[in-house]
Amino acid sequence: MSHQISYSSISLNRRKLISLFSGSSNKRIVDGEIITVKRDHRNQVKEKIREEVKKIIEESFPIDEKILKENKKSYKLNKSKVRKKCHALSRLKKSKNFLAFYSISFPCGLSDEICYKIFNTWLTRCRTNCSLKSYLWIAERQKNGTIHFHMLTNDYMPIIKVNGFMASCLASEREKGVDVLKEIKTENYNGVDVKKVDKNRKSLIGYLTKYITKNDIEFSHLPWHCSRDVSRLFTSINFDSSERDKYFDQIPESPEKYNVYITDNYKVAGFKFRPNEKIYEDLDILNETIYHSQKKLKE
Repeated sequence: MSHQISYSSISLNRRKLISLFSGSSNKRIVDGEIITVKRDHRNQVKEKIREEVKKIIEESFPIDEKILKENKKSYKLNKSKVRKKCHALSRLKKSKNFLAFYSISFPCGLSDEICYKIFNTWLTRCRTNCSLKSYLWIAERQKNGTIHFHMLTNDYMPIIKVNGFMASCLASEREKGVDVLKEIKTENYNGVDVKKVDKNRKSLIGYLTKYITKNDIEFSHLPWHCSRDVSRLFTSINFDSSERDKYFDQIPESPEKYNVYITDNYKVAGFKFRPNEKIYEDLDILNETIYHSQKKLKE
């Protein structure tokens, strides 16, 4: 039995305590050391075999396009994971100096396929030409049916420049014959908006994470993604009964302070309060170490 405390809840589960912190894509903390976990080679081989078999089947037995479309894989947003990563990114020292919230929108009626294509091209140009390194983005469907994106980053980018990238991306798709863009003056289209996360950071981050994770629809593409350095950040603390008092002494005892959810394997108590910042001191220090060690490797 072990406990896990995150930015918004505390849980009790039956799993054995393996790492002192969790939530990182490839890091574990074992016996006080940061361990890099490589993807199981056997899983890579199995995945490659599946792809080859799928290719052979598709070539031998052509599938009706309508059936293929109806059975296309869909993705649903993992709201809890996104919220945790937003908090982890916002708590970095660099983020406390500067943090920006971007909204990236497109002309009404543009298909999901084209929106994702344009967004990926725009994102690549921002990484290449505006030093965008640390970020998290999420897709959301507007009331008019068109997808738009939100992005959180601690890297400054000139708004005029990134809007210029968007304009050129739209123009490129228009030249390829995308009907929706034929009547749009892409050079004047300011589809990128930015707001600096300034005062009242804690309240605003809470608002942003609720805002960008409010949708509950399925997507044909990934509904969110983040840069590798954000992916590596830990988002929760794991502890056993020997450290129970260290954390339980810092949170309220009253059941009214929690929203409780119970299954056969775990029990989660969501916070109705803002926890003491001291609880996350070790987590913050660890994330700073990981974040800056990755930056040095890139340099």
